[in-house]
Amino acid sequence: MTEREQDQAPTPPKPQLTPAQSKRISQPMIAMIITMAVTVGAVAAFYMMNPEPDVEPYQRDEDVHQEAAYVADVATFAPLAPEVPEGWSANYARWETRPEHGVPVWEVGYTTDAVDFIGFAQTAQGNPTWIAEETRQASPAGTHTVDGLEFEVRDGDRDRTYYVLTEEENDVDGTTVVIGGDASEEEFDLALEAVVASLGEDPRDDADPSPGADTDEDSDTAP
Repeated sequence: MTEREQDQAPTPPKPQLTPAQSKRISQPMIAMIITMAVTVGAVAAFYMMNPEPDVEPYQRDEDVHQEAAYVADVATFAPLAPEVPEGWSANYARWETRPEHGVPVWEVGYTTDAVDFIGFAQTAQGNPTWIAEETRQASPAGTHTVDGLEFEVRDGDRDRTYYVLTEEENDVDGTTVVIGGDASEEEFDLALEAVVASLGEDPRDDADPSPGADTDEDSDTAP
């Protein structure tokens, strides 16, 4: 057959489906779509009826008064156990006697309700070298007086501030106290007032006499 004859050849008719045939072909597709929709709806309803529980992250909260009472048995001074604002939690409360600290130290660190950090270190053997280490070589920036006690203010790196009460300025119990952190000025005022009010108070007067103290010399260092 020539090319011309091929062009003139009649086009074969396209197959035509009857309505019944079209219905039979489309039924499986419709059934699959309905099944998928029902499945998605059932899963969505399950999650709506069983929402995930609100899981709060674990937050450590040491009993500072209890730990201070234990430490009072070995320290030569009354360990501070300040009444901090509600909502603050103690990350650590420990008695440190490691040689690298140079002096025995009572340390406590708090997370405020604004998720800021404030901690203090207290010793009866404070000296300029120890103060410089506790304040991370921060520079003096003035003074701040709380209830007649004068703290030296030092500005450190990473928005940290330190308040230093030396034994010469502390006419309550003669200890040296360094308070530091990255908290706001208002939070520091609350911490300073609580610390000053706690100076010289024996924590054993109000503590639970149960045994056990965190006096591990291998404790982690403060944040």
